[in-house]
Amino acid sequence: MGRLLRFDWLEITGVADINPDAPGLGMAREMGLPVFTGDPIAALQEVRPDLVFDLTGNRDIQARLLSILPRTFDIVTGQVAHLIWTMIQELDQREIQLQEFLTEHRILSEINLMLSRSETAEQIFEAIVTGGLRIASMPAGSLSIYNKEKKELLLVSVKGFSTRFHRNQSVYPIRPGGLTENILAQSDPVVIPDITDFPAYNNPVLLEEGVRSLIALPLISEKGPVGILYIDDFKPRAFNTSVLEALKLLASQAVIAIQKQQTFEKIKSLSIRDPLTGLYNRHYLNEIIISEMERSFRLRHPLSIILIDVDYFKSVNDRFGHLIGDQVLHALARLFAIIVRPYDSLTRFGGEEFLILMSETGEEEALAVAERLRKAAAKERLLPEEITITCSFGVTTLDHGEPQLPTPEELIGRADKALYESKKNGRNLVHLFRSDHILPVRGFPADPQKE
Repeated sequence: MGRLLRFDWLEITGVADINPDAPGLGMAREMGLPVFTGDPIAALQEVRPDLVFDLTGNRDIQARLLSILPRTFDIVTGQVAHLIWTMIQELDQREIQLQEFLTEHRILSEINLMLSRSETAEQIFEAIVTGGLRIASMPAGSLSIYNKEKKELLLVSVKGFSTRFHRNQSVYPIRPGGLTENILAQSDPVVIPDITDFPAYNNPVLLEEGVRSLIALPLISEKGPVGILYIDDFKPRAFNTSVLEALKLLASQAVIAIQKQQTFEKIKSLSIRDPLTGLYNRHYLNEIIISEMERSFRLRHPLSIILIDVDYFKSVNDRFGHLIGDQVLHALARLFAIIVRPYDSLTRFGGEEFLILMSETGEEEALAVAERLRKAAAKERLLPEEITITCSFGVTTLDHGEPQLPTPEELIGRADKALYESKKNGRNLVHLFRSDHILPVRGFPADPQKE
């Protein structure tokens, strides 16, 4: 009926059925068409149609229609009526499928635009999950990225779930022979219309969230698995081929976007990392220090710098060679990275110098960290013949009582002055720069050696 109404040369004058609860009558009422119950032949006297479709399949009704003489209307009945009506229904179904196809591909186009405009990994991950939910018209989903070395999945984006979900599912190993491993081995989506029909799918977190149906979309590149996009619903669902094909196209877009972002992150990491130690380099420090200083000065939050120099490092290179010297720097970098906080910026500042930029860190806390680093370095046996390596330290804290913010060079210069005092007074010491004077803090002079 919906298709017939779209013909401007045709007007439906009424729908008749003996059964007042017939589906056709309900559809007619929704469309605002005249409805007749009771004897359908009698209804013809009221509407005076030009064409009657007999879809009852009732031979008595067909005979009564054909016996009306004289007739002012034509009759389509029997197999011809059902054939025409079937064709109309098929046209309706094809139009629905076409509209779904156009909607899905419009969404794909919009998601592709979102991916191309995304500047961070988080934006890319969110666009992928959002695209999957829109295509499948489902309320929840998640994206996990595959770590090949650790054989595990890292959850990077979630929509439609409770906060418990992210906490419980942040990283999960891939169990040999398990469902996740099976999903990553597929090229097509894995569809579960109702989890209760799949006892092997016993993910307690999803069951606790109330998930009943899902599509697991493996993201596979030419080099292997990239991740899995899950699209979930809290009720059983049937999934048509059109949706699955659109999701496969989304998976292709997602793989390309993720690989581009991963490549970009690797290049970016190389540009801000020291190749020997893996620490941040001077270039990265120059990018962040001014913003950290301005934030500290504006909010009056503490900010400290620890400058570190390896004692007698020239002697190490001269005696044992530059390869051993490089190994010492690499080992110290790993040691320092364990001790400092994850959000402190540990930088290789020069040849044998390290700098730690510590936000939200006052004088006493910075001095305590410097002392821990000094003791830890002195305990390590990094050279042949059990020779000890020590380090000297200079510490300074941004003074909020200053009339104006110093430059980064000035602030680092203060730590450098304190470091110089540590070296001048025997090395393996910590000195603090404070208000134009330098205080010895902790430590013991290193064994005298010639540089």
